[in-house]
Amino acid sequence: MGEYISSFTTGFSDAIPAMMKRLLPGARILRVYDGLVDYVYSGRESQIENVFVFNNSFLVIRKYAGANCEIARMARDVLSADAFPGAARGTFRIRYSVNNQFVGADKRVTAQIEEKICRLTRNRVDRVSPQTEYWFLQRSERVGFFCRLLAKRKSTEKNLHKGELRPEFAYFMCALGGVEGDVTVLDPFAGYGAIPQQLASRFSCARIMASDSDPERVSDLRRRFKDAPGVSVARRDALNMADIPDGTIDAIITDPPWGFYEDIEDIEAFYRAMLGEFDRVLKPDGSVILLSARKAEYEAAVRRTDFVLRKRYDTLVNGKKAAVYLMNKRGEDR
Repeated sequence: MGEYISSFTTGFSDAIPAMMKRLLPGARILRVYDGLVDYVYSGRESQIENVFVFNNSFLVIRKYAGANCEIARMARDVLSADAFPGAARGTFRIRYSVNNQFVGADKRVTAQIEEKICRLTRNRVDRVSPQTEYWFLQRSERVGFFCRLLAKRKSTEKNLHKGELRPEFAYFMCALGGVEGDVTVLDPFAGYGAIPQQLASRFSCARIMASDSDPERVSDLRRRFKDAPGVSVARRDALNMADIPDGTIDAIITDPPWGFYEDIEDIEAFYRAMLGEFDRVLKPDGSVILLSARKAEYEAAVRRTDFVLRKRYDTLVNGKKAAVYLMNKRGEDR
């Protein structure tokens, strides 16, 4: 059984244990940090690599705490090692990270560590395009790791449209909703369909309603989901969803406009009108999972509605501070 660490989207530490139970059965969590989980697992490394909500995953070779987690001390300790697990024969490089930022290190010590790895694993140094990487990770929680990177994750950013949610982020939002079984889930700002796609492919909710006010987006959504069972697509205004009867929706999971790139004169008023319509279509125990970077304006709008904020997950979206909100109607506990 090996020890591993995996990074994930910041802000979702509370949610990661349940997600790992679903996505990596058999893993036993040792500790969850902000954006990083430390765990043991006896299965194949390829199973870890397939957990798409993980950004990077590593085999832990040595773990440090307190003052010993400083980069220089970890490097000196590794120099004293007489063995450690390596990758299949190939090429490698060494990287140093402090609080999620790559940093430089003593070149002489690095060269010594490279020589040791070459000798112990029969691998070769390639600092430009290696087949694997050994990382020194120093965290603000006063913990550090010397570890080997598993297969590099392919970035999804270049395949996304501007403003489109990353698949793993959409999954986190859907997982927070607990949307399983005979439920109807609505995304009234579906855009490019990241949230409906996760609902349709990874969750067992009975009905998924995807809509948008942009006719081009709606056409794209109809093509994308034409053969998806339980998914309906419609063009509608999220502030006036007259075709949806009162009290028929179990959950709304959505990423509405933030007012940064759209022509919205008063974003707080927009949010109030939106929440009023959400309140109408939701069942009495219905919930809302919503992403916004306009925290002050959104929370001010919530205070003037019949919704109760149950949880706020502070996170980053394309480097911008944002939050995912979990809410339900006032007086209703889930």
